[in-house]
Amino acid sequence: MLAGARPEQTERQLGAAVVAALADAGTEVLVVLVAGQSRLKVRHPLPTGAPLGRRAMVVACARRHGLVANLSRWVTMPTAASGEAGSDSDGDGNHEAAGAAVLEVEADVLDALAPGTTFASLLETVQAAYPRHGLPAEEWTRHHQGGAAGYAGRDPRLAPGVPDVVQAGQAFAFNPTAPGAKVEDTVLLGPDGVEVLTVDPGWPTTQVRGRARPLPLVVG
Repeated sequence: MLAGARPEQTERQLGAAVVAALADAGTEVLVVLVAGQSRLKVRHPLPTGAPLGRRAMVVACARRHGLVANLSRWVTMPTAASGEAGSDSDGDGNHEAAGAAVLEVEADVLDALAPGTTFASLLETVQAAYPRHGLPAEEWTRHHQGGAAGYAGRDPRLAPGVPDVVQAGQAFAFNPTAPGAKVEDTVLLGPDGVEVLTVDPGWPTTQVRGRARPLPLVVG
């Protein structure tokens, strides 16, 4: 469905299509966020009437059989004027570099997942990961960083003072962000390590420390 996105389409129109597709798949839709090219700096973008333009982000959180899955995806589109897919730099910084950096931030926290690890320790890993991978140290304060996934969208979030401890068989969804960049998927901490549950074999991916992580989908 995201493969049909068009630059002139509004955020609300794309969001409505996402809601319809999720409902048709038998899920209870909890959150759908959309940011087009003009609003890529917005970390939690409720859909508006703004056109998508060359680049857009879609976030979806949906519940089925009681459990919630969360993911974020990016699409780039040709414009009528250029006929070429959107650049990774449109005045908001180098999106390609920022996207690679947030993938590394996510990889650091996924690598740290193990039964018995405290959420406080995971938060420290996230806080250290931003500057380690070339992003401002305060980026973690500008949007919640995700946490355990379960019967709520995050149950609980990574935050100062959370006393929880990671359990075997627990699901998580982390979502590190930077200006114009974000990554998010739902994973399961199983007996063989971290398994990405929301990976789509039809979506372009790159390998980050042995895990398939999403790339922007070029459409049109």
